[in-house]
Amino acid sequence: MADPYEVLGLAADSDDEAIRRRYLELVRQFSPEHHPEKFAAIRSAYEDLKDVTTRLRHRLFKAGRRESVEAIIEELACRSQRRRLSLETLLSTLRSP
Repeated sequence: MADPYEVLGLAADSDDEAIRRRYLELVRQFSPEHHPEKFAAIRSAYEDLKDVTTRLRHRLFKAGRRESVEAIIEELACRSQRRRLSLETLLSTLRSP
């Protein structure tokens, strides 16, 4: 499975708005009629990254992670424009199956 950040061409610390803007740019560039495989990869990457909790899971369990868990949780909780997430909320989503 490809890294969603690489598929979208984004840095791992991109916020909600940067992810959304990049997704829309790529959708306009790679239409599903002409580039069905590329479009599917872009769509899948966006689905993985559009939700803050899925982004958290991806960053926490990515191989070769060099960031501390606390730093990632704090960054995502502060950057999420949809809602403020508490440490307890983020940790409970990680524990759920």
